[in-house]
Amino acid sequence: MNNPSPIDPGKRIEVLDILRGFALLGIIFHNMLFFSGYIFLPFDRIKESMNFQLNENIYDIIDVFISGKFYTIFSLLFAAGFYIQLSKHREEDSGTFLKTYMRRLFILMLFGCIHSLIWEGDVLLTYSIIGFILILFRKAKPGFLLFWAIFFMLLPYLTKYLIAAFNRPENIPAAGSEITAAHISYSDIPSDILINTFREGSLAELFRLNFQILLHKYLTYFPSGAYFRFLGLFLLGYWLSTKGFFMRTSKSNVLLIVGLAGGLLVTVLTKYLWSRFHDLYLIFDVLWMAGQLMMAFGYIAMIYRIAGMPSGKKLLGGLSKVGRTALSNYISQTVLMILIFYNFGLNLFGISSLMLSSSIALSILIVQIILSNIWLRYYRFGPLEWVWRSLTYKKRIRNALKD
Repeated sequence: MNNPSPIDPGKRIEVLDILRGFALLGIIFHNMLFFSGYIFLPFDRIKESMNFQLNENIYDIIDVFISGKFYTIFSLLFAAGFYIQLSKHREEDSGTFLKTYMRRLFILMLFGCIHSLIWEGDVLLTYSIIGFILILFRKAKPGFLLFWAIFFMLLPYLTKYLIAAFNRPENIPAAGSEITAAHISYSDIPSDILINTFREGSLAELFRLNFQILLHKYLTYFPSGAYFRFLGLFLLGYWLSTKGFFMRTSKSNVLLIVGLAGGLLVTVLTKYLWSRFHDLYLIFDVLWMAGQLMMAFGYIAMIYRIAGMPSGKKLLGGLSKVGRTALSNYISQTVLMILIFYNFGLNLFGISSLMLSSSIALSILIVQIILSNIWLRYYRFGPLEWVWRSLTYKKRIRNALKD
C-alpha cells in the first residue's frame, strides 16, 4: 500500500499556481475595504471627505472588477486541487488518500479558527467545512454534479423569493431608497462604536468586536445562503475538472470574450439599475451572481491565454510562486493589514483614503511577489505550507532545496 505524499513542486501544474497567485491579487483589494474601515464609514461622513468622488470611484471599480470574482476563482481552484489529488491516487489506495486529505482539511480548519480570531473575514474555516462536504460528491457522475452545483448556487435566491412572496408589499423598500447608513452596517453594532473601537479600543475590546462581527457573519451564513453558494462553487469547480476545463476549455477565446465583456456588461447594468429599481432586488441578485461567474471565467481564460504565450508565461511567472505560497501570503496579508490599519499599528482605520489604502495593498503585493520568489529559490514550500504538510502527513517534510 502506497502512502500518500505531497505533490512535488516540479510536478505541479504551473498555470493553476499562477491563477492562485492572481486570485490573491484581487482578494487583498477586496479585504482592504474592510481592514481600512472604509466600508463601515457612514455615507454622510464619506461625503464630507475632500476626495469623496475619487474614493467612491475606486470603491465602484473594486466592486465591479474584483469583489466576488477572485473568491470565486479561489473556490473553483480549491475543488480542482481536490480532483487532481484524488485522480493521482485513484488507481492506488484512495481510502488512505481520503483519510490523509480529511486530516489536511482538519489542519486547514485549525488555521481558519486561529485566523478568524484576528480577522472576521477569514475563508479558510469555511473552505475546510465545504471541503468535507465535497468529499461526499467525489464519485458523483458529471451530470449529477452540475445539477447540484446549479441548485446550490440558486438556492439562496429561491429562498429569498419564497420569503418575499409572504411579505406585504409595504415591506419592500421603495426604488432608490437608502437601505443602510454605510456600505456595510450591523444592526447591533453602531458604526461610530465600531470605528472608535478599532481606532481607540484595547486589544481585549478589539478581540470582542472581531468575535461579535464573526458571530454575526456565521449566524447570517445560512439565511443569506453563503454556505450554499460556496458549496455550489466547489461542486462547479469539481465538475469543470472532470471535463478537463482547467486543461483545455479555459483556453477558449469565446470564453475570454463572453466572460469579460458579457460579465462586465451584466455587472455594470445590474449595479446601475439596482439602486433605481430596488423592488426588483431578487432579479438583480441573480444577475449580480451571473456577472461574477462570467467575469471569473473571463479572468481564468485571460490568464490561460497570456500564460500560453512565451512572453506572457515569463510575465506571469512571478505569480506562480505567490500561488505556491498562497496560504502563507493570505495569512501574512492579514497580519500586515492589521499592523497598518489598527490602533496598535499605524492606526489608519477609518481615516485613510481609498487611494492610499489601495497603494498600501499594491505595495504589500509587490513585497509578497518578491519574497515568494526569493523564498522558493531555497525552499520547496512556503513556511505555512510546510507546517500544513508536515502536520497532514504526520512527519517532518523536507523543505530546504539543499540540505
